[in-house]
Amino acid sequence: MEALLLEAIGIGAVLGLLLGLTGAGGSLVALPLLLSLHLPLRDAIGVSLGAVALTALIGAVPRACQGQVAWRPVLLLSVAGLPGNAIGQWLGQYIPEAALILGFCTLVLWTAWRMWRSASLARTGSSTLRSLPLVAIGLGVGVFSGLMGVGGGFMVVPALLAFTPLGMLAATATSMMVIALVSGGGFLLYLSGAQPSLSLLAGLALGGAAGVLSGNALSQRLGGRLLQRLFALLLVVASLSLATQKLLGGA
Repeated sequence: MEALLLEAIGIGAVLGLLLGLTGAGGSLVALPLLLSLHLPLRDAIGVSLGAVALTALIGAVPRACQGQVAWRPVLLLSVAGLPGNAIGQWLGQYIPEAALILGFCTLVLWTAWRMWRSASLARTGSSTLRSLPLVAIGLGVGVFSGLMGVGGGFMVVPALLAFTPLGMLAATATSMMVIALVSGGGFLLYLSGAQPSLSLLAGLALGGAAGVLSGNALSQRLGGRLLQRLFALLLVVASLSLATQKLLGGA
């Protein structure tokens, strides 16, 4: 029990640090790490949703107080994301695990390439908020959140940069608030049919709180381009880690 608590604190700290730095990515690392604890995929997905939701909320609140959260994109993405999460959890019962992971890793690697490439280009995002693309992205975020237990920040941050006038710092803060709402809804759905370990959840919450507050502070010191490239590298590592564990027999 004590070993599980310490491992959970470590996983939560990594998750929180990455969320605070990039507004995403924590869940992409949390899922492979939770699977390394020999949790079944469905339980790892559910626990990941809870850890991500609480950690993102802790990170988003101080950023909101600083005026960095854009509330209209939060509303658009969350309203579409919550029903998408329910759809994703339903679909997950019928899609083979290998197919889920392969599709997930492919999307993550494509997103990493786009983020790395855009970091070296001039800002080309929309000068005004475009609602319809954000609603579509929100639905997709919800579906992937339900399917794979991810917060969806790897989709939210690029969408905010492309379809709103937000810069990287505001996009990461807004993304964390969206993740807190969408993942929180998914975790409540998971709890309706499961009883996860309280030690695991407590450790993830403690580590996540410390990590996300540290990440928030560090993100203020780093430039937007560097954050984007860190984000892209993180996606590659997480995707390859998950594929190695579940597709190549590394778990």
